[in-house]
Amino acid sequence: MDIFRSVVENYEGHVVTKINLVNDNGAEISCLTMGATWNEFLVPGEDGKKHNVLLNFDQPSEYYANSLCCCQSIGRVAGRIKNGQFTLNGKQYQLPTNENGNTLHGGDGGFRFLNWGYTTSRTENSVSVIFQKHIKEERDGFPGNFLATVIYTLDNKNRVTISYSALNGEEETLFNPTCHAYFNLSDRHDLTTHSLQINSHEYLQLDDELIPTGRVLQVDDTPYDFRKFKSLQQAIDENQGFDDAFVVNGPGMATEPIVVLRDNESGRQITIKSEGTGLVMYTMPEVADGVKFSRDHGEDAIPCEGVALEAQQLPDAINNENFGDIVLKKNEKKTYHITYEFTQK
Repeated sequence: MDIFRSVVENYEGHVVTKINLVNDNGAEISCLTMGATWNEFLVPGEDGKKHNVLLNFDQPSEYYANSLCCCQSIGRVAGRIKNGQFTLNGKQYQLPTNENGNTLHGGDGGFRFLNWGYTTSRTENSVSVIFQKHIKEERDGFPGNFLATVIYTLDNKNRVTISYSALNGEEETLFNPTCHAYFNLSDRHDLTTHSLQINSHEYLQLDDELIPTGRVLQVDDTPYDFRKFKSLQQAIDENQGFDDAFVVNGPGMATEPIVVLRDNESGRQITIKSEGTGLVMYTMPEVADGVKFSRDHGEDAIPCEGVALEAQQLPDAINNENFGDIVLKKNEKKTYHITYEFTQK
């Protein structure tokens, strides 16, 4: 097990450090202090080379030249909060808004815009990087201050576990984090060889601004039925892309995966588990001009080049009953885990 560190860029006055974690199998991840970003998931191939199964950029500043939130830590609250408004303990709050009058992914002062302090640790079978930051009400507009911790751990089962924790202070607030990880497991420029399975019988109805209406729909006889493996690209073509939330779990950590993504050509597979109630899938139907992922070797990115699989509590949970509890009480500590296990078939 190895840990390496390097300074990669000075971005807007922030010294950005890259931390690489390597396991005994030769699998490797790298993370950036800026945004507590998951920068790479490098897996050994039969050709002796390492292949990155995440979409990423060469420089930290490139993550902020577009709105993809690519592989960054999202918080305090993932997804959209309608009108940036919610009521807590009888008091109505108005958050800063950043998309069509709604608050998306924690707003413009959210986790992904912060440069995090870090430490590292290792055990016999795993290596970790621990990011930590005091989250201030003055910075993001959410009520109250708390201590946030994001831990990336790589173990010898080629499994990455992301643990998000919040230790709250004297004012109740909200906490619903995720990692906005985009995957492409293939050696291709698209998702044509990918199959997907989602352990979900229901998905959320969304309005024109992608805000949940409160209605939960059955996946039967719709493009949203991924209960058995099926071609992801065919489903994308049928549905004209996805930016949707699937209902995946009840209380507690799922014993079964919430989603499995497989590349049929290379045999690479990612299995994801989470204790959250939701999985948001975004297939990137549009890409702004000038976006160039590292894997594209200077070529422009294309629509549907990767798929974001965001495990979390369901979006706008604070305004919808039974979508999951995202309230962080006074002096409470909450922790959420997401695991990503790589296998090669």
